[in-house]
Amino acid sequence: MTGAIARMRTMRGKLALVRNGFGAAIMPPEVKRLALTYAAKINEGHMGPRKFWRLYLPRLKYHNPDLPIEVEQRHEIGGPATLTVEFAGDKKEVIDCQHIHENDIVKQLFEMTRAKQLPINEADSLLANEYLQERDRLRRATITKEAKRAAKKEEERVGGGMTA
Repeated sequence: MTGAIARMRTMRGKLALVRNGFGAAIMPPEVKRLALTYAAKINEGHMGPRKFWRLYLPRLKYHNPDLPIEVEQRHEIGGPATLTVEFAGDKKEVIDCQHIHENDIVKQLFEMTRAKQLPINEADSLLANEYLQERDRLRRATITKEAKRAAKKEEERVGGGMTA
């Protein structure tokens, strides 16, 4: 099992990514609810909404804990992908997310709601960068280790398992 310090370092980095960056904003009080609907498979233009759900909704939820956010992943392939924004006074507006990049979905949401992007916190930015660098280092180490293991297995297979 991984040590507590390593787990804590990883969690600090992940939390810094959620607190900081593009999409971290406080929604105005007029916004009462967000509802995202898309297909679970990325076919037919559902990659953007899926990445929006994965990358930006956690940031929005972190900074707006009282804002209800509903996500529906449909199991059928295709169909519409929408982000519905409900305002006070039963006013609803819909963003068609199909075939749209996740950054553009965030920009449209911010324009529609007039949400303001939060400034970048330097301490969180450093923690997030350290986390991302460590994650990349571990990924490269895993690839190297797998290549060595595959080479050793191939050597054993070719040699017939005999050792000198």
